[in-house]
Amino acid sequence: MNQMKSSLGINFKLVLLIIIISFVIVGLLIFKLINWNRDNTITTDNSVLINIDTNSITPLTKELYGFNSNMISGDYGYLDDDFVKLTSTLNPQSLRFPGGTVGNFYHWKDSGFYENEMGSTLSTQLNKRNKGNYNKLQKRRNGSISFDDYMKLCNQLNITPIVVVNLWTGSPDESADWVRYSVKKGYNIKHWELGNEYYLSHYKNKFPTANSYIDVAKKHAYAMKSVDPTIKLSICTTPVAFHEEGFLLKTAQRNWDKQLSEKHAETSTDWFDAFSVHVYAYKAMKDVPIEEMGRYLYGWIHYGIPKAIEYYEELFPNKEMWITEWNIANPANRVANTQLHAMYAGDFFLKLLSFPKITQANFHVITGPGKGFPVFSPITPPSTKTFWKYGGEPESDFGSTIRRTVYYTFQMIGDSVQQSDTLYSIDVTDQPQFLGALNYSGDYIPYNNIQAIGNNEFIYLLICNRIDQDINPRITIDKKKIKTTILYRYVSDQKLNATNGGNAELEGSGEIEVKIQEWIGSVNELSIQKNSFGIIRLKNIKN
Repeated sequence: MNQMKSSLGINFKLVLLIIIISFVIVGLLIFKLINWNRDNTITTDNSVLINIDTNSITPLTKELYGFNSNMISGDYGYLDDDFVKLTSTLNPQSLRFPGGTVGNFYHWKDSGFYENEMGSTLSTQLNKRNKGNYNKLQKRRNGSISFDDYMKLCNQLNITPIVVVNLWTGSPDESADWVRYSVKKGYNIKHWELGNEYYLSHYKNKFPTANSYIDVAKKHAYAMKSVDPTIKLSICTTPVAFHEEGFLLKTAQRNWDKQLSEKHAETSTDWFDAFSVHVYAYKAMKDVPIEEMGRYLYGWIHYGIPKAIEYYEELFPNKEMWITEWNIANPANRVANTQLHAMYAGDFFLKLLSFPKITQANFHVITGPGKGFPVFSPITPPSTKTFWKYGGEPESDFGSTIRRTVYYTFQMIGDSVQQSDTLYSIDVTDQPQFLGALNYSGDYIPYNNIQAIGNNEFIYLLICNRIDQDINPRITIDKKKIKTTILYRYVSDQKLNATNGGNAELEGSGEIEVKIQEWIGSVNELSIQKNSFGIIRLKNIKN
């Protein structure tokens, strides 16, 4: 009997052990299956819950939606009918004058440039470009870029002006006179930049160090503020923190920023109010699939930008941050003028809304020749004298102009920003993720970047869906379900390399492939399109 009990005890333990092992094996298989799916961005339910909290709000900084202008090529003038109509459709909230680099050579009283100054930098390439654009401007517009024309446009379209003064070939008296003239004319310009990118090696024959720049910038600053003490002045800082791969190598740029931030008797930081940074995603790799470039760019926006902001907050804790130029890198980037570029522009703008320290931002550039940087550009005729890859250029869709892929993203943003005064907090749950690429190959990135802005009547939900899968959103306002009909406007294309005219590496199809689409219906039937940037207009149920 005892032997039987012993045998039964052994069998029971064996069965129990087998059951436990089976549960462990099944658990491991389930865990592996879940993680395999996660690593390969396969999910059984592509739904996401989005709650808009109307009780947690901040004022919307409208100047985050702006553009850099650069009219030295003479293709457009500020009061040309085409330029005014195309710009008015974008509803920009700020516009930078006379541009970036060209601001270092511009003389406002003469509405132009001096030929002998066009070759004054240490960069052969920049000197050549300056001389070429100078000659184009002479032929097309008698060498003139009118400040008064620019201000007429700003006043007509209710645009906040931001002006770059010339510290390279100009004088403190010239800058002060510019402020004095603006006050006399009632132009109400509050945002002024003390030059453009003087940390570059091009300008070392005048600004070998930040301290040499400070000596000149302070003279301009004191002269300008003696005329109007209410203006805000911004200095040139470097973009080094946004380029993690070269951060440790670029000691000269880090030293430049450090010298600007130091506070002691000779270089007190009380004389300026903000610092300007130019932000470009600099990895412009050839032969990398565009899908992989997308997973890199979204990783850079999601992880790289917040990390960079910390660097500047530590250096300049009490100053505003102006991102007066931003875009992808290099007009020859294969991402330029593609569906991915249209999505990147929207995704980057959504990230800007996350940082209260950033009070001014300008996309580079609103217009100009070529198929890379511009929001809109003139028809590009075939030529063997340039690196641009021609072919597949569509017929002009506005006068002699083509609206490039980013135009439609900005048109939607402009429509919503113009109507909005509030930034709402949002809670996003059940957010699926995908793996990044290149520098972010081991990092998980949310499928969607989402922000909400609006007014008492409507809320605009801005969503960049970063992947090639549709998303089913469940949207609530203050945790209450939406029951009204909604309007969903978006740009989407199954092909990330879809273009409006091609670029340096991709020939265009001869069609406008990227444009705004609309959907009206019940929120319960809404599907956020794959590879898209879009805006959902919702009735604000709080009022």
